[in-house]
Amino acid sequence: MRFRPFTELDLDLLNQVAGSRPLSLGAVRFFARTGHSFLAEEGEEPMGFALAQAVWQGEATTVLVTRVEGRNQTVLEGLLAAVVKSAYDAGVYEVALHLDPKREDLQAALQAQGFAIGPLVLAVRVLGSRGQRGETRGVLE
Repeated sequence: MRFRPFTELDLDLLNQVAGSRPLSLGAVRFFARTGHSFLAEEGEEPMGFALAQAVWQGEATTVLVTRVEGRNQTVLEGLLAAVVKSAYDAGVYEVALHLDPKREDLQAALQAQGFAIGPLVLAVRVLGSRGQRGETRGVLE
C-alpha cells in the first residue's frame, strides 16, 4: 500500500472512499496544498484519505486532521503515520483530530499510532439553515 499526496485530479478516487459525504473540488484543491493530506492506494484502488492542515495557535502549530476515511484499520493507521511524518518533517510537533466515539476502527488506529484519546470533547454550534435543521456532522471531521 502506498500513501501519497493527492491533487485535484484525484477527486474521483477520493470520492470512491468518501461515502455519503463526498468531497468538493474546492476542498480537494485546498487540502492538496497543505502538505499534510494523503491518499492511500492499493495498486490502482483507492483505500482511504486523510485531510489535514497546519493551524497556528499563537504559540505553537498543530497539524489538525479534519477528516480521515479508510476501508480498514490498517489503512487508517497508515494514513495517520503519513500525517505524523509530514508534521514531524515540517517541524510541527503536535497532531490532533476530533474522534467520533462510534468510530471504533479509528480509535484503535489512533491508539496504535500513539495518540492519546481525550479528555476534551468537541462542542459544536452550526449557524444558519444547517443549524436550524439540527445538523452538526461534518464540523472538523
